[in-house]
Amino acid sequence: MTVDLDAPIFLLGMPRSGTTWLSQVFESSPDVVVRLSPPYSYDFRGSLAAGSDAAGWREVLGGSVASEDRFLTQNWRRDSGELPEFEDDKADASRLALKDTRFHDLYESGMAALPAARTIYIVRHPGAALWSWRMCKEFPADADFREQWRSGQCRKQDGPGEYWGFDDWLALTQAYYERAAADPQRYLVVRYEQMVRDALGTAERMFAFSGLRLHPATAEFVRASQASFDPRPYSVFKGRELRQDWRTQMPADILDEVERDTATAGLGELLS
Repeated sequence: MTVDLDAPIFLLGMPRSGTTWLSQVFESSPDVVVRLSPPYSYDFRGSLAAGSDAAGWREVLGGSVASEDRFLTQNWRRDSGELPEFEDDKADASRLALKDTRFHDLYESGMAALPAARTIYIVRHPGAALWSWRMCKEFPADADFREQWRSGQCRKQDGPGEYWGFDDWLALTQAYYERAAADPQRYLVVRYEQMVRDALGTAERMFAFSGLRLHPATAEFVRASQASFDPRPYSVFKGRELRQDWRTQMPADILDEVERDTATAGLGELLS
């Protein structure tokens, strides 16, 4: 394969916002190689910094493409059935996509170093993302949600690059909307809720933004991902229904505060 290391696609978002599904939409295309968080991986941790130049980025990106590490490829989740096995090989792949919920500042420096890079940021209703975090194994068993929902500090023990609480959601979402408004050729914001409602249309828009064709295999995967429901947190098979159980499960006073602050920040459209 000959992958253009000058034009990676960064698939970014807050935790529990649909980034895994987003990554598999791109993985389903034989034109795209997808890797998970090289800056967090064992092989490449510490290899990139805010001042890394294009050559430094290309070295890490090329190593990521060549790697068969089960973390980078997300293959450990394919064994469980949470992620699909795709039959098409990647012999003709020309693009690399990186999926991450960490290191947003680092990826912004990557956008500066690589002018042909593109970023797609997926955003989910903050209440849905926060409560999904609370209800999965990513939330420490000994932590108090009332103390953690805003800062997410209980999950920021691994050093820089961690984004978890509502304050992070608000700051990142504002930043990516501003970047998309200022440079729509390089930044695209997609809503998780819209992706559930119109998965194929959203996939077409993302691939067109990335300069890629929508391969029939991707259309097939998009349909398959909504044809069944798997309740496991990292499964990409979630059906067509936009589930909103979190609205009644999340403490009402916290949800009220989340929605009030979101609207005050000018992001009220994300609450529908």
